[in-house]
Amino acid sequence: MAKSGQYAAASSSQQESYRQLFPDIAQAVQASLSGDQSTPIALADYGAADCLATWYLLEYISNNDPDVKIDVVINDQDSNDWDFCAENLSPFGKLNELSIMKDTLRNRQHNVELYSNPGSFTTQLLPNASIDITTSGTAFHWLSPSNLPRPGAFRFTSPSAVDRALVAAWREHSANDWRLICQSRHAELKPGGYFVAIVPCMTVHGRETYDVLMNTVFDPILDDWVEQGLLPEKERRNIFAPVHARTVAELKAGMDEYFDIVKMDEVIMANPYLEGISLDKEHDREMFAKRYIDSIFAWANTLLLNAFGG
Repeated sequence: MAKSGQYAAASSSQQESYRQLFPDIAQAVQASLSGDQSTPIALADYGAADCLATWYLLEYISNNDPDVKIDVVINDQDSNDWDFCAENLSPFGKLNELSIMKDTLRNRQHNVELYSNPGSFTTQLLPNASIDITTSGTAFHWLSPSNLPRPGAFRFTSPSAVDRALVAAWREHSANDWRLICQSRHAELKPGGYFVAIVPCMTVHGRETYDVLMNTVFDPILDDWVEQGLLPEKERRNIFAPVHARTVAELKAGMDEYFDIVKMDEVIMANPYLEGISLDKEHDREMFAKRYIDSIFAWANTLLLNAFGG
């Protein structure tokens, strides 16, 4: 994620997406209590970035049940801006290291206790049968590191990724990642636990987030720069986002082995960056463009800097 809160300020789409899950997560919390509010619920939030959306989730849960006790385990990469994550969550208390969780359970200070848990979510990061609810907001489409060659396009699903064998290899890598995510979350969940996540997907009509921007604007501009000699081919190939918007069928295939799927919906959301915008007004069009571009650079800035050696 971007440093200094840039992601939190610009990620309206991530926040609005995650809010779609709040009623289901709150329902899972109540179901996990089983009439016993003395034992805390254990909730793991994967790919939480700067935790602003996690803060909104905890606010929703607390408003729904002020007395619920919940241990929240926050996951993202080691390189995450953990200081800013702690700052966003500070109204609920201190973000502790996971290693002290047992001590906190014995000497509980607050209804909500917070723990950081860095690492790759394609691996098991918590003990077997230790979590009541696993959740994630728009993170599981990011792929694990791979030695596969880059496809020469911003995403391997882009029309300009013409090496079909390489595209197939990236698809296989993505399928394996999703299988590992499901396997790992299943191992961590208690029997009867809940896996509640929102994942960017490919619609039945072949549409995905940012597809028009990346396929008809971003990739063509970069290819044109290479043709004009403005951008070396090597650097062009380095500009690659390791993400995959899987189809609902691909998501279901990974889950079927590990979960009883209770509900699986494809939701097409309204564009939050258009809120309060009238596109027939020049000032509003400029405002939309700023919001939209800021949202992209919030997650892509580091990726682009690395590609250009910055």
